[in-house]
Amino acid sequence: MKLAIITSGFLPVPATKGGAVENLIVNFIKENENNQESPINITVFSEYDDKAQKEAKNYFKTKIKFIKTPKFIQVADKIIFLFAKNVLKKENSQSYRFILKRLYYLNRVSKDLKTNNYDKVLLENHPTQYLALKWKKNYIKYQNNYYYHCHNEFPGQYGCEKIIKNTRKFICVSNYISKTLQQYLHMDSNKFVVLKNGINQEQFKQKPSKQRLEELKEKYNIEKNVTILLFTGRIVPEKGVLELLEALKDVKEKYKLLIVGASLNDINTKTKYELAVEEKVNKMEGKVVFTGYVNYEKIYELYHLADIAVLPSIWDDPAPLTIIESLTCGLPIITTNSGGIPEYATEKSAIIVERDANLIINLSDEIEKLIKNHSKQDEMSKKCKSISKSLDTKTYYYNFYGMLQDKEKRK
Repeated sequence: MKLAIITSGFLPVPATKGGAVENLIVNFIKENENNQESPINITVFSEYDDKAQKEAKNYFKTKIKFIKTPKFIQVADKIIFLFAKNVLKKENSQSYRFILKRLYYLNRVSKDLKTNNYDKVLLENHPTQYLALKWKKNYIKYQNNYYYHCHNEFPGQYGCEKIIKNTRKFICVSNYISKTLQQYLHMDSNKFVVLKNGINQEQFKQKPSKQRLEELKEKYNIEKNVTILLFTGRIVPEKGVLELLEALKDVKEKYKLLIVGASLNDINTKTKYELAVEEKVNKMEGKVVFTGYVNYEKIYELYHLADIAVLPSIWDDPAPLTIIESLTCGLPIITTNSGGIPEYATEKSAIIVERDANLIINLSDEIEKLIKNHSKQDEMSKKCKSISKSLDTKTYYYNFYGMLQDKEKRK
């Protein structure tokens, strides 16, 4: 099978700049590299990055086609973004950040699809990618052979309604996103399948040495006998960072919160939300630490350093990898009843708080109670490890491959 994977074009593959979807693609590629039968010849279209290009040389069954955005387009995009942010005062100014870059990227992909021949085309998580099929009439060339991997709700259809309707299969990360997409597109369920995300279990189960943990505690100025709370994710409103900080104001027990993540903003300006988070953190007397971006290969260290993961999504999060990562590391979770989260984390492995008017109060209460209850932390940790066993990259790979061949997935 010759498979073309169209990434978002925002972040590179290999995932040298992070990104949940990008890391999932890397996991898929690596499993394919290790497969002796070598069933798939993969081509990935990716944003250009020097480090990613070097890492891509380690792949033998995968070709990464890097697309480098011309300088004048980068400059024009910055101007558009700053105009939308500072002049038009758009609340969603980030959506204006890469408009020209996206169009350039998709145009290059469209030309490649026209020139070269692939058996299957997989669109990774953004409906604008259907433009690469619309242009050059690639949707005719790849009729009945293009798939959409859905990690989030559709923001729109971008004039590709008929092409979207003719998608061979929508591969969804949770039942929640599958049902939501069916309703949005007004389509029957027979084109929709659910593929649960998977991570490299060995990577996250490895434990840092005691010396390394002590080094991390020193680095982040963590005192003894303090409960370490962990938030991982981008610093954006939907991840609930401000709500978490507000909830912690009423927690009496000793704690240290590590915020691991960053926004997608790549220029020397911060969003209003990031500034609001920083302002609140500065008033919390050293109880909160920003780690900034952490290399994905090293992030397991922080999961094993922490005592409790707090992931209070305030939107319908379809299937955050942070939940699976916490489960795999045996880290008790406090989260919200959002989207597909309950499909991954059960009530035995996580405390699931409702997203209602009492969210902050309830979040605060649950954090306080779990910090005090060490036996419950141990009990939840054991359940986490048990649940995570099926959420591995090998299962993910073979189920994905089967879905591309219209076969039943493994249990």
